[in-house]
Amino acid sequence: MERRSGSTKLAPAGFVVEHAEIDTDRVFLDVRATALSATYPCCGTRSLRTQSRYQRQAADLPIAGRRVFLRVTARRFWCDAVLCRRRIFAERFGADILAPLSRRDRTS
Repeated sequence: MERRSGSTKLAPAGFVVEHAEIDTDRVFLDVRATALSATYPCCGTRSLRTQSRYQRQAADLPIAGRRVFLRVTARRFWCDAVLCRRRIFAERFGADILAPLSRRDRTS
């Protein structure tokens, strides 16, 4: 069974559910950030210029006996700061949502 939905209480604040797929033993939630820009943590520069997108997947707590997989669409941005060491950075979601390099969200 597949469902398409917008903002729900399943997604943390600042995120929207793009797609939900419910299987007999699994639930997949595809979410993305609603912010238009991201701030590079090293130099503090905000950027609106998206370089690319990629998916991160994290496990979450079960819902009604079904394993939950959160698929987060993350973006890479260009840094426009002249003296910045790196030109491209990935958007961060905060340790309370999905920490960098984590395989589980903070509630798992």
